[in-house]
Amino acid sequence: MISLEAFSELLEVLYAAPLHPGRWGRFLDLLCVHTSSRSSFLMCADSRQTLSIRAQGGVPHDPAVLATYAAEYSGRDPMVLPLIRSGSTGVLDCEELLPRAALVESDVYRYLNAPAGYRYPGLMALTCTLRRFEAISFWRSEEEGYLNADSVRLLEMLFPHVLSAMEIRQALGTSDARATGAEAMADASATPTFLLLTNGTIQHCNQAARELLEAGDGLVQKNGFLCAADAKGREPLQNLLKSVGAAGFSRPAFLPARALSLNRISGLKPLQLLASPVPHERDAGPDATLLLLVTDPEKPIYLRDDLMRD
Repeated sequence: MISLEAFSELLEVLYAAPLHPGRWGRFLDLLCVHTSSRSSFLMCADSRQTLSIRAQGGVPHDPAVLATYAAEYSGRDPMVLPLIRSGSTGVLDCEELLPRAALVESDVYRYLNAPAGYRYPGLMALTCTLRRFEAISFWRSEEEGYLNADSVRLLEMLFPHVLSAMEIRQALGTSDARATGAEAMADASATPTFLLLTNGTIQHCNQAARELLEAGDGLVQKNGFLCAADAKGREPLQNLLKSVGAAGFSRPAFLPARALSLNRISGLKPLQLLASPVPHERDAGPDATLLLLVTDPEKPIYLRDDLMRD
C-alpha cells in the first residue's frame, strides 16, 4: 500500500494543478508510478470544446499521436459512449463497461493503443454527461494487466480529491472566461471604460479610457491605481469605488450603480462617472470587480443608426 508521504505528495501536486496546469502532467506521472501503469491521460470535453487529451503522464508521447487522436479518433473512442450511457463515476471496471473483445476490434485500439504497447485500460470517471465529460484513463501493458486491488483502492481514496481539483479548475476557467468577455465588451465600446478592483487597481481599460488617462485632466493612473487628477476629487472617487464594491459582496438581485461628477484641472465641464459591480454567476473570489464608465460632456457621442436600432 502507498506510504503516507507518497500520498501527501500526490495531494500536494494535485491541488497545485488548477493554478499551475503543468502540474497535471506531474500528477499523472505519480499515478503511473503508484499504479504501475504505462501511461495515463486526463481527458475532457464540454459544450464548447470536443473531447481531447489535456494532460498526460507516464511514457512520453509524440504530440502528433495525440493530435491524431483528437482529430480522427476522439469522436469514436469506444469507451466514451458506454460511459456516458451508464452515467457512472468513480473507479470503474473497464471489462464491465466495454468487454475486451469489443475493445480490441475498435480503430482506436488497433491504430493507436496496440502500436504503443497498450493492452489493458483503467478508468477514473469524474463527470460524465452530454454537456461535460472528464475522466482519467490508464493504459497498461500485457504483463501489467488490469489495475490490481491496491491500485484501485488508491484511486478510490484519491477520487474525491480529484473531483475537488477539477471543480476548482472549472471555477477558474469560468472566472477567466468571464473576465475575457468583460474585457471584450469594454474594448468594443467608444465610452471610456475601466474594470477595477474595489481599491482602484486597474484590471483593464479600453482605448478610450487610455486616451483619457494620457490627457491627465480628470483621471490619472498612479502605480496601477486609478486616481483623480485633482487632489480634491481623490477621496470622493475612492468613496465611490468602496461603496459600489461593498454592495457587490452581498450579490443582491439588483446591483446598484452610483454616479460621481468629477472636476477637472483644466476647468472644463466635470467628467461624469458611473460605477457598478460586475455581476458574478458564481463566487470566484473575494474581490468585487467594478465597471466604471466615464462620460465627457465636452465631447458629443455619435452612435450608428444600426446600433441605435439594435
